Amino acid sequence: MTALELEAGKIELIREILRIDNRDVLDRVRLEIRKWLSISERIPCSYTLEDVKQRLSITEADAIAGRGIIEEEANDIIDNWI
Repeated sequence: MTALELEAGKIELIREILRIDNRDVLDRVRLEIRKWLSISERIPCSYTLEDVKQRLSITEADAIAGRGIIEEEANDIIDNWI
């Protein structure tokens, strides 16, 4: 996405927000935007292709060996991301 496309997307979002005529909806949109902005600030890093390959090899070995986490733990992790 180019910088120009990003700016156009922001303007489009602003226009959509300006059309909101319900206070409850506006409050919910505000909360969601704040939540998403805080998530993007917490994104720790990005991986190189070699890092991804290494992590996938480890994950594959764990899966074959039957190592992992239970569904509840996975759900807790995902909930913390959101």
